[in-house]
Amino acid sequence: MTARDVLKQNENADILKYDGFIYSNVTEHEWFEENKDRHQKGKKIGEIKKVTTSSLFFTNLSATKLPKGTVLFDTNDSDETGIIFVETDNGDGLYYMQLLEG
Repeated sequence: MTARDVLKQNENADILKYDGFIYSNVTEHEWFEENKDRHQKGKKIGEIKKVTTSSLFFTNLSATKLPKGTVLFDTNDSDETGIIFVETDNGDGLYYMQLLEG
């Protein structure tokens, strides 16, 4: 799935691109709330370089809502991958899940 696909469906989508994949904010989804305690903040993996809603310029470490400089962390979940943890300026934790192709 590309940024263009996501933004075509929802122009207000809260997404980021990391390592060639698109991740979507799942923090407030009911199904994720029940399991989020399994996902703990791991090591730093990068930081947001650009804020844009243009699918043409949505390169690695771009985001639609997160401010430039926001630090991304992996999570210590051994049974799954595809979750990125973000700590906001006010200390809140946000979770982004990798969107699958197809």
